[in-house]
Amino acid sequence: MKPITSFSELTTYVTSSDSRKRLAVANALDSHTLEAVMRSVETGFIEAFLVGDRNGIEEQLAAFKPSPFVHIVNVTDSYEATLEAVRMVRHGECDILMKGLVNTDVILRAVLDKEKGLHSPGNVLAFNAGLKIPNYHKMLFFTDPAVIPDPNKEQRIATIRYAVHTAHRFGIPNPKVALIHATEKPSPKIRYMQDYVDIMEMYRNGEFPDCIIDGPVDIFLALDKERGAIKHIPTPILGDADILIFPDFDAANVFYKGVSVFANAEMAGLLYGTDKPVVITSRSESTDSKFYSICMACVLV
Repeated sequence: MKPITSFSELTTYVTSSDSRKRLAVANALDSHTLEAVMRSVETGFIEAFLVGDRNGIEEQLAAFKPSPFVHIVNVTDSYEATLEAVRMVRHGECDILMKGLVNTDVILRAVLDKEKGLHSPGNVLAFNAGLKIPNYHKMLFFTDPAVIPDPNKEQRIATIRYAVHTAHRFGIPNPKVALIHATEKPSPKIRYMQDYVDIMEMYRNGEFPDCIIDGPVDIFLALDKERGAIKHIPTPILGDADILIFPDFDAANVFYKGVSVFANAEMAGLLYGTDKPVVITSRSESTDSKFYSICMACVLV
């Protein structure tokens, strides 16, 4: 498989299949979400099951061309609609779950339900995202800007494995993983730095196959070959990272929002650690971001 280096290439890849993935949208009354879903249907790779109040959904669908691949599942209560969408995915009636007009904590509670949810005990729940920055030469994956505020070592290890798995599905056989920090010098005075040291030791012992890991490194070393080279610090990642592992929620969130606002970066993201892909995007995310997140989910089904 040729590596996918942009969202346009991702869209081409998912539309090359003759089959459609089945998408259940929990309380499908959000206009940006519906626009992204209908774009996916019209592009030819999604069959949508819109769970929520039929009258409200039909009112919004009036703006779109009718399709035999769009189905309304009438559930008037928003929480019950969320539970029904989760049930449909859990029982194999749909392949992907997507958040509609429902608070993130509500859909997470439904996903995490031990008896009726989509989360297997022992799996680390995290958010992994893909990013295309216009002046960077390929797709960039990063984690976690949305779910784990202050990850412990176990959670960091899980997010690395999730991101590497995603890169492999995008056709990148040996992704370069950068453990991001403000400096490239390990210091015992800095919290979580021991996690990086331990992860590097695990990597050297062969516990992370089919990838290249280095860290701590800063953004210059990870993403800018010219600026990084000025530091004269040897790293196999220099200016060519595929994956950024951030120290905490704050750093990852500020990074992606900063490049989105000032560099016109496009983002897609999914919840990981679930039995099936779950698309959870902020209400403030663009229709494009929601559409690309659906595309990303299709690659990982």
